[in-house]
Amino acid sequence: MRYICSTKDHGYRDSTNPLRGLNMQRLVALQESGERGEYADLMWFYYYMERSDAMIHSVIQRRRAALLSLDWDVRIVSQEDDNPLAQEQADFLRMVYDNIDNFREAVSFLFTGFFRGFAHLEKHWSPGGLIERLEPVEQWFWVRDGLFGDWEYNAGAVSGHRRGETIKPENFITLETAALDRILSVLYLRKNLSQTDWDSFLSVYGIPSIFLVGPPNADDAKQKEYQAVAEQILSNGRGFLPHESDIKFVTGGGEKPPFHDQIKYLDEQITIAATGGLLTMLAQPGSGTLAGSAHQDSFLQIAKSDAVTLAGVLQNAIDVPLLAEYFPGQPPLAYFEFSPGLNHATSQVVQDAIDLKTAGMQIDPAELSEKTGYTLTEKQSG
Repeated sequence: MRYICSTKDHGYRDSTNPLRGLNMQRLVALQESGERGEYADLMWFYYYMERSDAMIHSVIQRRRAALLSLDWDVRIVSQEDDNPLAQEQADFLRMVYDNIDNFREAVSFLFTGFFRGFAHLEKHWSPGGLIERLEPVEQWFWVRDGLFGDWEYNAGAVSGHRRGETIKPENFITLETAALDRILSVLYLRKNLSQTDWDSFLSVYGIPSIFLVGPPNADDAKQKEYQAVAEQILSNGRGFLPHESDIKFVTGGGEKPPFHDQIKYLDEQITIAATGGLLTMLAQPGSGTLAGSAHQDSFLQIAKSDAVTLAGVLQNAIDVPLLAEYFPGQPPLAYFEFSPGLNHATSQVVQDAIDLKTAGMQIDPAELSEKTGYTLTEKQSG
């Protein structure tokens, strides 16, 4: 079988830095090209941007880590039905996912679609008819005719191409979503422009210019003497100033330049956009545990949303077609999902169940299993 992305030759891009000479006009042009379906230059820029800003890199890594920390499992649609076919399908799907040798790497790449707007994995098949690898196909290799056109492969990642090689969608796992990088790129550019202005400010005013104001009516000889004293002071020496002399420092017209506050504000906007809250990386003094808890809850909701979204993509691209092929005429009775870890919310559900049982109340095991994400079985007596 011929695989469409076998060499990943993107031509000259290895020697091209898309951040060089970036300005707002260039950024707008890149984003507009993406709306037309020309993604090569835009995605190459996003790739560089994500690795060039400490805050953007941090929020991406934090969301990715939350996803990759989860286990995965195959669950049966209805825990109440003792259906041998459902268990057979579940065992089959576990074998399918266990057979994928780069599954963690593939999920990590699929996650990049949340920031770049889309991500593709190509299914590579084993001789036995199961998927043995999910090959990441980087975003700059893709093109489409307009915003809603069919995905096509742009071999060589050539700039300006609006058409490419037709693909078979069933051979790919595709995630499409709103691109967070579209928001982050504007913040990134403004932040870097502010940093550039700050660097220029420091190069002029970082070491304040010093001027000696001599006493009135000084003759030429005294002015030369004062000039020598001033040069001695500038060379870290010490000197005597006559009566009515003064020293003036050029500080740039203000005690506190605005650059730090602006960059801090932009970092906050980046974090809010990507994680739903300021979290601990930007915790404010005196904010209290209540605000911190609210931010963490927002982040956990986004992390859970990431897991549910990716699980849905995998279910539609792997579970549904393979179950239809190997269990023809049978409804899907099992499905893949990411299993949550024992986070605060899960711990509280378990504790509530224990407290209710102590109080003499009984919780439906199926409902408890759904809330916690764990497969529960009754303990056998005897």
